Amino acid sequence: MPSAIQATQSAQAQSRIKQFQGQAEPLQDQFMEILLTQLKYQDPMDPVKETEFLAQMAQFTAATQMQNLNTSVSWLCSYVIENQLGKSLIEAAHLIGKEFKAHTPDGSVAGVVEGAGFSSGRLVIYCGKHEIPIENLIWIGGDVREAEHDQ
Repeated sequence: MPSAIQATQSAQAQSRIKQFQGQAEPLQDQFMEILLTQLKYQDPMDPVKETEFLAQMAQFTAATQMQNLNTSVSWLCSYVIENQLGKSLIEAAHLIGKEFKAHTPDGSVAGVVEGAGFSSGRLVIYCGKHEIPIENLIWIGGDVREAEHDQ
């Protein structure tokens, strides 16, 4: 993968890590507020038992760890999807100049792939005024440029 793409993906990954780390802080702040409020208004003659306090701490720790795990998994999924989209586009670029046939809602289309890209979250190829989702391709032939060069 070209270093420019890797650098961009690395910067995006670092940005996401910082974003997800910032989301864990409100949970900790909320817990501390609840704990301080509970301690402030507890009955001095019947304070919170150590076991209850430890149980609350354990629940908080478990909730924090679950949130951190959720954040990590979300980041990992996002990173994998971004990498896959980049790989898909690079692979689709190899179709440029090749003949194709595809089924579309308007009927069958045939031509030469002029470009590839994303449109509405879908990988598409471009041919003239047509924007064809890659999953609609039913046939891909030889390279038109090579055929013209051989003649």
